[in-house]
Order: sequence, then structure tokens, then C-alpha cells
Amino acid sequence: MPKCKLLISALFFSCAAFSAQAGNVELLSAAYQAVNDESLANVSAGQFAKWSLTGLSDLDKSLLIVDDDKRITVYRKSQLYKSFTVPQDEHDALAWAKFSERIIKDLRKYSPRVKQKDIEAADRMLMAGVKKLDKYSRYYSNLLQEETHPYSFSRDYAERRLEGGILYIKIGAFTKYTKANVKQSLETNPDIKALIIDLRMSPGGMLSEAIAVTELFLDDGIVVSTKGRKEDSAVFYRVRGENVLNGVPIVILVDGGTASAAEVFAAALKEQGLAMVIGTQTQGKGTVQNFVELPDDNKMLITNAFSYTPSGEAIDGVGIKPDVCLYRAKANQNIQQRLLQEEPAECPREDREDAKIDIDFALALLTDVQNPS
Repeated sequence: MPKCKLLISALFFSCAAFSAQAGNVELLSAAYQAVNDESLANVSAGQFAKWSLTGLSDLDKSLLIVDDDKRITVYRKSQLYKSFTVPQDEHDALAWAKFSERIIKDLRKYSPRVKQKDIEAADRMLMAGVKKLDKYSRYYSNLLQEETHPYSFSRDYAERRLEGGILYIKIGAFTKYTKANVKQSLETNPDIKALIIDLRMSPGGMLSEAIAVTELFLDDGIVVSTKGRKEDSAVFYRVRGENVLNGVPIVILVDGGTASAAEVFAAALKEQGLAMVIGTQTQGKGTVQNFVELPDDNKMLITNAFSYTPSGEAIDGVGIKPDVCLYRAKANQNIQQRLLQEEPAECPREDREDAKIDIDFALALLTDVQNPS
């Protein structure tokens, strides 16, 4: 091969390698900084970088990455390879990104597997690191799309008309379509006498959409508040709504799988006196996640705040207690007799999505409301 072609090839290879390295530093620095600034767990850039570096073992299973605070030590096949002294400033995201890239670059020479798949190094690292933040934070790689699916929910929604002019709505998740779906259901059924909203086993979804749906039922008021790790980070979400039902009675069905945005919606209507909530204690997933845009169309979902009911009650780890507890309610149970019982101090969580008796309880409650003795 002519020397000029060899030179061109060498230059091309060098430029490609440099671009990959620069990309790693840019991506890792942005991710480390986002966690350092926003993580509700108050995780520093340095700690997140240490967690992330363990992801290099996903490229080469024979690698072991060990952190002893002042050094990151790499072992391969149980043999010591090298120790790297960590940056002094735990919050210097750029320094930790350059440190991480130095280790990646070094391992390219030492591990054939890392050299073969080094384009995935930063993504594998962030996938490993984000798993240690909390169970709700996620990393979405543009490169590894088959392994990190987009953050989305299905258009999970259903409605049907029940006897007595009662409308039943099932919200499986709060998506960008939910408010439009609920509004359409209410507008096409203007003569309803009551409404049942089924949130059983709803994992939640978009907080913004839960707030938007609440606007349909509320004249004015606080829907939810959130607070991050800083003292001055409290945010109150208040709506001046439409109240399209204008006093029509509402029953909301919940269970142990009702979580996140679904809990926010149920609590808002319950505390504003607009709905009666029946079922069991909800899941208690009262954290808020923020989407962070990263270089090269990568994304990270970071838990950055707790959510609170309109009255200021914490949701996370607690959940929403129903007005009527249906824990272990069976199909053959006398509904009126159960409704006359004193409500228990606690109502354990239970999966009741397929319990038809819950709808029967809702119908009985709505009948009593419409036809008071």
C-alpha cells in the first residue's frame, strides 16, 4: 500500500479514536453533573462515577473494578492489573469524566474485550451507575436502544356505561393522551349521574398529565407539591380548573398497585372533597423523576423530588389510605353490612385489579349518595 494511503488511514483511525474519547468525556461529564446537581439521594459526581466504572465489567466479565475511596483498582482474572488515584474533588464532574476516560483508554490496551466493544463503554458504565441510585432512575442509551427502551406508557384507557347513568373509566397509566381521553368520555356522556374512576394497578406515569386530568374536576386549588433535597426547592402545583362534572359524585378505586401520578390524582380529589376513595392502601411511590437530555440523544431519568398531597402529607413510603377499606373483600360478602362496619386503623396493600366486588361496592356507595335515606 502506498505510504500516502497508510498515512491517511492512520490519520483517520486517530481522529476516530479521539472523537470517541471526546464523546465519552462529554457524555460522562454531563451525566455525572446531572446526578451531582439533581439526585434526591444527594449522590456526588465522584460517587456516581465510581458506581459507573463497575459497568466496565459488562464489557469484559473477567474484570473486577474495586473502589477503596482514594483509588480505583482493576483486577483481571483475579490478578491485580493497576490502581488509579481518584480526583480530589467529589463534585468536579469533568475531572471524574476525564478520570473515567483514562481508565477506559488504559483498558483498551489491556483487555481485548474492552478494545472490541469500547464504543459501548460509557453507555455500559452509566447503565450500571444509575441502577445504584434508586429503583426508579433510568439511563436510556441511543446506542443500545434494544436494551434501554424509551420511557413511555401504552395508551391504557377504557370506558363503559353502567346501569343507572353511571360512567366507568379505567386509567391504566397517565400518558399524554389521558386528559384528552377523559375529557372526551365526559363530553360524550353529559347526562351521567355518577362516575367511577378505576386506578387499580395503575403505575402512574406523567405527573404533568395527572395534574392536567385533575383540572377537569377541580375549580381551584393545589393538586400536589414537590420538594427536592434543597430547603428552598418546594414547588406547589395549583390549578384553576374546569370542574366539568359540577358536583356529580365520584368514586375512585385504588389498590396496592396504584402508584406515583395515580396516587397524586387520587389524593387531590380525595382531599378536595371531590371523590370517595375505596380499595386498599396504595403503593406509596411518592418520588418525582426528571428527564435529563444528554449528548448524542441519550437521556437519563433522575429521581429528584418527593411529592406531597395538597394538605402536605407525604406519599412516598406511605401511600394513600382509602375512605373505605376493601382489604380481602370477597365476591360473596354482604356489601351493605361491610359498609356499616367501622373502618380499620390500617388498610394493608393488596392487588385487587380483578376484584369485581370493588365495582359493586362503588355502585352501592353511589346509590346511597344519590338516594340518601
